[in-house]
Amino acid sequence: MNFYSMLRILFLLFISTSIFCQNNKFIDSLKKLATSSVDSVRFAAYSELAWETKETDKNASLEYSTKLYNEALNSNDQKWIAQGLNDIGIVYLRSGDMKKALTHFERSLAIRKKLGNKKDIASSLSKIANIKTDNGQYGEALELQLQTLRIYEELNILPYMAQTYNNIGQLYTNLNNFKVSNQYLKKAYDISRSLNDVYTMPVTLSIMGSNFGDLGKIDSAIICYIEAKKNFKETEEYSYYATACNNLGHLYRKKGDSKNGEASYQEAIAVSRQIGDSAGLVLYENNLANVLMDRGEFAEAEKILLNSLKVSENLGLGENVLKITQSLTGLYILSKDSKKAKITFDRYRRLQDSVYSVENSVRFSEAQTKFDVEKKDLELAKNKAEIEMEKNKKYITYGALAFFILLFSVSIWAFIQKRKNAKLLEVKNNQLEGANRKISHQKEELIEKQKEILDSIYYAKKIQNALLASEELLMKNLVDHFILFKPKDIVSGDFTWATIKDNKFYLACCDSTGHGVPGAFMSLLNIGFISEAIKERNIEEPGQVFNYVRERLIETIGNDDQKDGFDGILLCMDIQTKKISYAAANNSPLLVRNKELVHLKGNKMPVGEGIKTDSFETFSLTYEKGDKLYLYTDGYPDQFGGSKGKKLKYKQLEEMLSANSDKPTNIQKENLDTGFESWRGSLEQVDDVCVIGICL
Repeated sequence: MNFYSMLRILFLLFISTSIFCQNNKFIDSLKKLATSSVDSVRFAAYSELAWETKETDKNASLEYSTKLYNEALNSNDQKWIAQGLNDIGIVYLRSGDMKKALTHFERSLAIRKKLGNKKDIASSLSKIANIKTDNGQYGEALELQLQTLRIYEELNILPYMAQTYNNIGQLYTNLNNFKVSNQYLKKAYDISRSLNDVYTMPVTLSIMGSNFGDLGKIDSAIICYIEAKKNFKETEEYSYYATACNNLGHLYRKKGDSKNGEASYQEAIAVSRQIGDSAGLVLYENNLANVLMDRGEFAEAEKILLNSLKVSENLGLGENVLKITQSLTGLYILSKDSKKAKITFDRYRRLQDSVYSVENSVRFSEAQTKFDVEKKDLELAKNKAEIEMEKNKKYITYGALAFFILLFSVSIWAFIQKRKNAKLLEVKNNQLEGANRKISHQKEELIEKQKEILDSIYYAKKIQNALLASEELLMKNLVDHFILFKPKDIVSGDFTWATIKDNKFYLACCDSTGHGVPGAFMSLLNIGFISEAIKERNIEEPGQVFNYVRERLIETIGNDDQKDGFDGILLCMDIQTKKISYAAANNSPLLVRNKELVHLKGNKMPVGEGIKTDSFETFSLTYEKGDKLYLYTDGYPDQFGGSKGKKLKYKQLEEMLSANSDKPTNIQKENLDTGFESWRGSLEQVDDVCVIGICL
């Protein structure tokens, strides 16, 4: 029996002897195990503590999972490093921060693939797939879920098979394919019932309830959700419990039971607020606001919606922003605030990226305003007519008689004209229908062309990502590092690249001319020439590699007077001697030692056609253990933002790197990302961003 098996038995015995104790006693016992001098026991306790506190105290859960990651990193225990990243991702997932959750799950998956534990790999794939589903990336999500299912079927792990069947069923529900969805859900339910799995059965019931609701079988849907809600409460799955309450609210409202609908929304809001689920909270508050609007309580509904809109924007929840903006538009129309209705309507249309133009939304607002004005004018005219009628009854009587005679004459004329124009109107209607069909066809063609272009660019992104420095190779040779990579567009001119050749590890951080599709083409060309120099031409010195790449670029694209190429840094680390050398083109690395900045040397010329064509130098790097080395392109310091819309500049970036240099690399990356987005604000990202941090 190996140590990990003994450790598992230890935890099972511990849990079995404590099962009748209160939960806080269980946590206290775990805290004692977290002080153990045995790494594996301590790490397992951290992971269990993170899981136990994920719903009740997210700050504590994040603290335990971060401790696990940092201590595992110090001992270079890859299994527990991956588990720490996974546990941090779960905390962010439960808090509604999908972006950070996805980053940590993907890093964990890269390590788990290297270790080859299929069960752990499937666990990471499933979490990533669920986030892709929430983001509406259904194609990618289905591919990942099917990979997960194959692994669990191979390992014959029935509970996880049931969970995956549930996830796939939910995907098909999102695509309104309820028939295929129910096929997967039935498989999940049959397995869960045979195992008496009280955790998976309510999930299946919830999705089935959603399907019944969409099929119009409201009573069947309510029965499913009531049972699911009861099970979620028993298993303390409070985020799912809140979702079930919310969906029950929808169903009650469909039946016309507004009272129970509102009560269900209120319960979902209370639970979400208690567990700190910001993403769920804004969704449920939006639904409650719709109930208040139905009752005419516009002020309270507006207050709730504006707060939810602010939270959704801060969390980057685009779908929620769209729904809330739509609800606000309806609120302002119902409350007859045409000015605000126009503003929110315009924003909703922009977010929806629909075929309706701003001109149409203005016409909508003008029509509403015109309606209000004409209604007031009509009331004034009516009052005036009544006064005149009292004064001049005789004249009004004669006038009415004349009016009816005229009306009768006009009616006879209109009847004759109607018969004459009927056929002409039919012809015009046929012409209009033909024009509408043509416009609809052209619209479909445009949408299809746009989709083809985007599909091509996303496929190009997959090709580019396959050539960038892989996380597995970096973890193997650097271990403690981070890469902040933020393309301006779908594909990028900035790139990272790494390889091993004759016991030497090479790492490049470069900025190609341009960004977007042109920049991506240049990055692929530059990566190819760097790889050719090192792997095929056996050039070892970084400076000579840059010289070779410059020659190849000039030969390839220099005949048309183009000066394309790249700025960047190429590191060479001797795996045996631990010596580091580098070449730097229009850029230079930054070394931080005890928070003191050391600006390293570089050559002021690009790799490509330029004013200077001197030979690139190969510089030696002298460092001490614990020093931090940073490589970056100009996208971060060149970003406009702040209160005055100015560039961030290199000085501010260097101060941020120095201030965060003593923190774990994952925290450094998060702080840099947060700092960049905070500085950028609502302004557009101007260039690709790439920052690499290495602990030497």
